[in-house]
Amino acid sequence: MKLYIFIILIGCIFTTILAVTVGVRVFSLSDGVILFSILFSLLFLLFVDIIVAVIVRILPKKWVNPFNKIYTVHKWESKLYVKLGVRKWKDLIPESGKTLTGFDKRQVENVKDNTYLFKFMEETVYAEVMHLISAILSFFVVFINLKLWLIVGLPLAIVNFILQILPVMVQRYNRPKLMIAYKRNEKYNQTSAN
Repeated sequence: MKLYIFIILIGCIFTTILAVTVGVRVFSLSDGVILFSILFSLLFLLFVDIIVAVIVRILPKKWVNPFNKIYTVHKWESKLYVKLGVRKWKDLIPESGKTLTGFDKRQVENVKDNTYLFKFMEETVYAEVMHLISAILSFFVVFINLKLWLIVGLPLAIVNFILQILPVMVQRYNRPKLMIAYKRNEKYNQTSAN
């Protein structure tokens, strides 16, 4: 959570300084108009994130099947996440799953239960889809105030994009490990049944 708050604060401070400095000089706008534009843009981004979260949660289960090819994490991608140090910073990303859905993804509770592991992987897909859509839609904030799109909309869109892409990376970093455990359990159960 601290990482998110830090990114939001730095992004807002940077945007405010940029917008006030350039907005007053170039566009002859008052500080109040600029600050209102920033606040309205932030509220727009929050609204988009909430709407996307609600819509994604009502998707049919078959659309979020973790074994669907579109959710496959490739080896090159896994290597990239290792190089980016996702393992070191992933716990700094807020996990709101328990609060919003009742399912906590901070830690695997039962690695031997495939029903649980499948649900966990399914939740990673929900989170990935939600955050990816929100990341893309972040850039619609530039249309809130076309006059200030470069000094308000774009910086805020970039900050929101970063805040949305980090959880996508975490989900895609974790899911292959869950799949390995799931497949190991299936293999063990088949061997035990014979």
